Amino acid sequence: MTFFRRLPFFLLFAAYFFSCSSRLEGTTVLASGDGFVRAVAITFDDGPHEKLTPPLLDLLDTLGVKASFFLVGSMAEKNPELVRTIRSRGHTVANHSHTHRSCLSLSTEELEEELRKCSAVLESITSVPVRFFRPPGGKFDRKTVERVRKNGLKMVLWDINSRDYTGVSVDFITRRVMRYASSGSIILFHSGVKRTVDVLPVLVAKLRKNGFVFVTLDEMFPRASLSNSQISSGRPVAQKGR
Repeated sequence: MTFFRRLPFFLLFAAYFFSCSSRLEGTTVLASGDGFVRAVAITFDDGPHEKLTPPLLDLLDTLGVKASFFLVGSMAEKNPELVRTIRSRGHTVANHSHTHRSCLSLSTEELEEELRKCSAVLESITSVPVRFFRPPGGKFDRKTVERVRKNGLKMVLWDINSRDYTGVSVDFITRRVMRYASSGSIILFHSGVKRTVDVLPVLVAKLRKNGFVFVTLDEMFPRASLSNSQISSGRPVAQKGR
């Protein structure tokens, strides 16, 4: 989709966001975007993967879809060119911890290191500030929320889990996502799963037919503070497709 075809959509977004009240300012954990615009955000966890990420990026280009990638810092260090490619193609690059350890198993100091090291790696490669964090497995507690906030990040979860990592069929994933998709949905996929590459052409076509447009998290949350939910602890809420 060209810039001019996207322009009316972004103008609508801007008009809404700038007129929105400040009641959601400071939101730290985001599970979905606002339901005002019929947009969805496709997100990919893990990686970058040397073999599977390049064909995924090529497919997204072919489909005309911009997405968001939650990358593992230690893997980004090994594949810096892939990280640069993800960013240069217009996708959002976000923090998925440095070593993909569960936040629940970490001390405060270890969690701080996971957050800081991953952001530092990604920012050194892309020269773009990292704004979003997703905890491995979506597991977090109050300590995680506090450290994420202190590091100037917003935690982004999801409201639809595609379950692409479980080996389910393309048809299963498509039916699952279409059943729960709504304005502001954030859809969880994984960049190291071949099934994800297989399902995207079918799913993107169906979502477009149903009037959805695709946005990055930077586009969905231009101030990183708008959400339908504000979470203090526990597991992701409003997960229509858990």
